[in-house]
Amino acid sequence: MIQVRSAVLLVIAGASSCLAQVRSEMSIATPAPVEAFVVARDGKAAAGWGKDGKVRVWNLPAGQVIRSFEPNGEGASQVCALSNLPCGLLLSQDGRWLFFGDSKGGVHIWDSTTGDVRFETSLAHYISTAALSRDGATLAAASTGEPAQVFDLRSKRRLFQLTSDFGGPMAVKFSPDGSLIASADTDTAIRVFDTHTGKLRWRFDEIALEPFTIDFMPDVVRYLEVSPDGSAVAVAYVDEKGSNIPAPVMIFELSSGNVRAQWTPETPIIGGGWISDGHLLLATATPEALHIWSLR
Repeated sequence: MIQVRSAVLLVIAGASSCLAQVRSEMSIATPAPVEAFVVARDGKAAAGWGKDGKVRVWNLPAGQVIRSFEPNGEGASQVCALSNLPCGLLLSQDGRWLFFGDSKGGVHIWDSTTGDVRFETSLAHYISTAALSRDGATLAAASTGEPAQVFDLRSKRRLFQLTSDFGGPMAVKFSPDGSLIASADTDTAIRVFDTHTGKLRWRFDEIALEPFTIDFMPDVVRYLEVSPDGSAVAVAYVDEKGSNIPAPVMIFELSSGNVRAQWTPETPIIGGGWISDGHLLLATATPEALHIWSLR
């Protein structure tokens, strides 16, 4: 996790696995096997690319087909293996706008409710990644090996191109308020740009591997560390009203995601860490003394 002023980026540069409790929500009958699936943030719509070459949009939880689209079948099947998007598919948070990027560099955005074309353009190569702002008004899309292009979907014009030393992004993401764009680039750098001007606001170069994906978090994190045995992670937050205000410390079980322990000190923590017996030691301070606390 990396703090960028009031925003926090979560970057993944390697894979890990954990167990979680799951349950079956529904089953939807389909005329052909579905190769890729995306869901809108509001949970009311989903889209999938089928082996028959069609992209279908369903309403949830009813599971009824709202609309189907027939992009170039070959382009879609090729991009299933090439793009870090599920077969080049992306849904806006409210489920209205369906993005499809094909293996020939084509960018398509449809209205999932009416089937109308909202925006189309063409980039140099197959579409490797893309992101829509929360309000669905701005698109960032990148073709393989190229920096992302940013488009205003209201005016249907290109705004600017993001920059990198070489290559392009593995992933791009808008901040929740839409003011920033983060780019996780193949040159191993993380860059954050101003959405309105395209100006580079911040850059991080301390990642040894290519970052695979990236996202913004609403909470500011002061401290994060995985336990020595890999079973838990400790997270200490910062109150958004000020760093001098006490904020919670939480320990999460990595296998389940459940909270193992939670504590809010009377004064902000000044540091700490896991020790080999599995306890988390944290320190606070008063003018008279250093106070060390143990959580498990």
